[in-house]
Amino acid sequence: MPLVWIRPFEGRGRVALWEITEDLEDLQRAFRGSPADVAAYAAIHHPQKQREFLASRILIQTLIESVGETYHGIRKDSYDKPFLENTDSHFSLSHSLRFAAVVWHPAARVGLDIEPVSEKLSVVARKFLSENEWDHADHRLERLAVYWTAKEALYKLYGEKKLSFKGNIPIEPFADEAERIHGWIRTPEQSIRYELSVIRVEDCMLTVAAEGEESVGG
Repeated sequence: MPLVWIRPFEGRGRVALWEITEDLEDLQRAFRGSPADVAAYAAIHHPQKQREFLASRILIQTLIESVGETYHGIRKDSYDKPFLENTDSHFSLSHSLRFAAVVWHPAARVGLDIEPVSEKLSVVARKFLSENEWDHADHRLERLAVYWTAKEALYKLYGEKKLSFKGNIPIEPFADEAERIHGWIRTPEQSIRYELSVIRVEDCMLTVAAEGEESVGG
């Protein structure tokens, strides 16, 4: 099975990457999901989406077992945010056509996104970038991919679906090839600054965020 790597993340956390090369039948044979996982899979009808779902579930199970825990399945809370059953640990997952990625942490809330670096981002950039971010992105696809995945990772970390990518999740300007960047979650109640990890995976951008506020205010 094409587990690419499992890496340490923020102390006791882990990030894992899977390249989706298997056909659907191979993934079905390897899938050992909970009843909730099986029900979620049954609601998916597109073959490629089925492959992505199965690969991501196999990956989170592989990661969790690698740290000595038992996988009991995934459910969703009232905000539709997925959580692991029978544990206080946290996770976030994402998948593209070629890759599935997962971050897990025993104590901190986390968020992760993987996205191909493609022209599609330039089409929607105005919808998720502020004016300052738009100017900094300068129509460069890699910068757009960093902005998108960073905002998506923080959105998933927050988990309450009340955030605007443009208005509530500003990302500070970053250097090209930067492996650490900074972004904010700003709400009427608080403003919290986060450090995010950026990992370049072939033609994709993978960005990961974790709790552990650097500063509040600003």
